[in-house]
Amino acid sequence: MKLGSRIGAVLGALLSALTLVLMLPGSAQARAQACYGFGCDGHDPNIQSWQTGPVSPYGPYNLGSSFLYELRWGKTDGDQYSWARLHYISGSNEQDWSVYVQRCTKDQSECYWRLGLKKGGASGWTAKIPSGTNYYWTRTPMYYNPSTHMMRACVEDPSGDQSCTPWY
Repeated sequence: MKLGSRIGAVLGALLSALTLVLMLPGSAQARAQACYGFGCDGHDPNIQSWQTGPVSPYGPYNLGSSFLYELRWGKTDGDQYSWARLHYISGSNEQDWSVYVQRCTKDQSECYWRLGLKKGGASGWTAKIPSGTNYYWTRTPMYYNPSTHMMRACVEDPSGDQSCTPWY
């Protein structure tokens, strides 16, 4: 067998093996979903595998006729995470509203404000609510909420006024 033929056969076999690995159902996705602690900050909660939840311990709270917001909570890989969600009717100037989470130690000696800030309708972070014809929600990324910390969801209206859930 000539050298060119051997190299072609080896490259073909490697390419075939790589294709099979990439086609295995869920293998790459499962690795992408595993996360631990603060290393999960900023992950999309919609691609996580949840052991508990997600649920909403606080909310949704009404912000008038077109907007609601809530704190979401879930447990994955044994750790608790939280994120915020803004519900709205399409065309209600949702891009003027912001949603985010705040995380503090329980004694409030160390706090992080405006984590995961998203504007209403943010690309990649917005989904149509299945039960409504013209209703959407925009979510923040998820953030680690260990037992030494507490979290809350907040929204900011076009005038800059802030509303927040209780601490969880």
